[in-house]
Amino acid sequence: MTSNNRFMAPSEYGTKVTGFLFGHLPAKALVLSVTLISSLFWNPAPLLAEGNKPAESKNSAQENSTEKLLANTEKMIEQLILQIESQKNSSGESGEVVENQNPTSFFSSIPNIKPVSGSITSAFGRRLHPIYNVTLFHTGIDFAASEGTRVHSTGDGIVAFSGYDKGYGQKVAINHGYGFTTIYAHLSKSLVRQGQKVSRGEIIALSGNTGVSTGPHLHYEVQKDNVKVNPTAYFFDENNPDKFITTQKTLPEPSGNNS
Repeated sequence: MTSNNRFMAPSEYGTKVTGFLFGHLPAKALVLSVTLISSLFWNPAPLLAEGNKPAESKNSAQENSTEKLLANTEKMIEQLILQIESQKNSSGESGEVVENQNPTSFFSSIPNIKPVSGSITSAFGRRLHPIYNVTLFHTGIDFAASEGTRVHSTGDGIVAFSGYDKGYGQKVAINHGYGFTTIYAHLSKSLVRQGQKVSRGEIIALSGNTGVSTGPHLHYEVQKDNVKVNPTAYFFDENNPDKFITTQKTLPEPSGNNS
């Protein structure tokens, strides 16, 4: 009498279990899960069927099975790493809102005003870093602003991030749609929350001296299609109000130079 039941190969079982884990467990728990699965099936059950073969043949079969299991485990771990990296890229390293699904009109959303009225004290581009004392690429512009100066959103959008972010200190990021994102850094206080809709000119924060900073000021950045560009290229031109430079693609060096 035969049975329709069969042993499930470790690779097949591991694939099914891994698929379940990807769909039901958070990324941080997946590494431990894959490790446990691998240890459970290190001595695969199908080897029991080799009992009638000579010892040399059984050893050879076991070695082949172990090699296959190792290869399958490596593939599972590689898939796990790719899955985690994909989740990081889709959500943003700092948990920012990555899209503005319903932006207002282009001319309402484009960041075309100054966030504060102070003068520009440090321009976009290469400069001698005031703290590290080496030449680095400045990824935004700095405005003179005493602590507590009101900071305005430069266009309509959704607050993508509001909180503390390493060298930026207290930071607000706004997703304006149409590929535009603005960053306001070294703040003393944020007055908005993540996901909140804001309008051009709305007060979103107070300037300060947090993070890597030599004194009270506002660090301001504009990103177009995930490329940091010169913010002054988008400031409103009274003589030509319809002119906005949207093709600048100056790539900053990876320096964290946002003081």
